[in-house]
Amino acid sequence: MRGLFLCKKELIFVGVKLKRKKIMMTATIRVPFQPELLQEVDRFVVKKVRSRADIIIEATRMYIARKQNWQNIFALGDRLALENNLSENDVMNEIKACRCEK
Repeated sequence: MRGLFLCKKELIFVGVKLKRKKIMMTATIRVPFQPELLQEVDRFVVKKVRSRADIIIEATRMYIARKQNWQNIFALGDRLALENNLSENDVMNEIKACRCEK
């Protein structure tokens, strides 16, 4: 027998050579937009010759990346403050001192 079988909640491949392929799973969602924002998206779509979905996916990726970058920056600040035994007041005083020098 050749094929794919489900046995005790495990997939078992019998006599089939599989080629590794990158399979992209997608999901369709409904998102309510204010009419003005959707009009902006549509104007942008026309300028860039892309689909609404492309623009929204790119915006989502950019938003997530920006949030992750800020989380990394704050984590670094927390780590450095802990390593150097700094309080929030120490940091604020240093910022004020640097600003006064300029």
